[in-house]
Amino acid sequence: MQKIRQLTTELTFRCNAKCPACHRVKPLSIDLNNKQYTITLERFKQLFNPELLRNLEWLVLNGNFGDSIMNKEFREILAYVKEHDVKFNIHTNGGIHNIDYWKDIGNILDKFDIINFDLDGLEDTHHIYRINTEFEKVFENARAVISTKRPQVHWKYIVFEHNKHQVEKARELAIEEGFTTFSTVKTSREFGRPTSGKFVHAKKTDQYGKAEKKIHCIWEDWDKWYISPEGLVFRCCWTGGHYYDSDNSRFYYPPDFEKKFNGFNVPIQKIISYNYWNKLSLFLQGYDRAFSLCKSQCGKLLSSREKIEENLGTGEKTYFDAFNQLGN
Repeated sequence: MQKIRQLTTELTFRCNAKCPACHRVKPLSIDLNNKQYTITLERFKQLFNPELLRNLEWLVLNGNFGDSIMNKEFREILAYVKEHDVKFNIHTNGGIHNIDYWKDIGNILDKFDIINFDLDGLEDTHHIYRINTEFEKVFENARAVISTKRPQVHWKYIVFEHNKHQVEKARELAIEEGFTTFSTVKTSREFGRPTSGKFVHAKKTDQYGKAEKKIHCIWEDWDKWYISPEGLVFRCCWTGGHYYDSDNSRFYYPPDFEKKFNGFNVPIQKIISYNYWNKLSLFLQGYDRAFSLCKSQCGKLLSSREKIEENLGTGEKTYFDAFNQLGN
């Protein structure tokens, strides 16, 4: 079978946090806490079968709705995947479990794996957006993983108006505590976004209005796909997340989608080889006719994701934008 660069999934739609700009707060057609949206180890092995994993380079755990640490079999699923030498890139708010649990996580992973802790500020600001999480708790858990000296531990910092003055102090703390990288993420969220300065998102500047009208399908470009915990296969996390909206008309989902694009009915390897994806790519070459969801997320050669990641050991900086989306 073909080699796959990256699959992104989430092991559950449940989350311990209540971030005010999360997709969870939008009008949805489902109950996110329904058990069908939390995958078991047994079903995960069916969906991500050994043949698939042997041909997969990266598995990214990053939620549209949930945090995978809310899955009670999180450690067991990690261990199963690592049996097949797949690299992990895990995104988490890190707000639950104790340090022994997180040391277990660190010891399951290896030096090629990445775990991102979402720390949006310091003791007095982090909780403003990451509601229901505590800075000290998350920081303690991150330190537990660092202490294993195995995976790369990244500090991911979304810059808001209320925490932009603390970026340098947080970076210095990241260096002191042994984080591998420190990343600043620009936000286009309406909640608390910076209104001036270097952390204003491109979509909130004059640059956006002047940008070329062209769909640049970031996920196709980086050969990656989003898989929901119930097994549905989507071109990207945005089409995956908005599928569950009360009104999901911003994108076209083919008839019998839940049957033909379900990895429990048809192997993921076969679904991603459908000619449908080629037809979708050709359709999106016409900007005016493109789906409104694609225009808003991947139109005008600008991405919703703008991140600068600094390697704290070498000082090297990596820029993530419409042309570099690895690991999202």
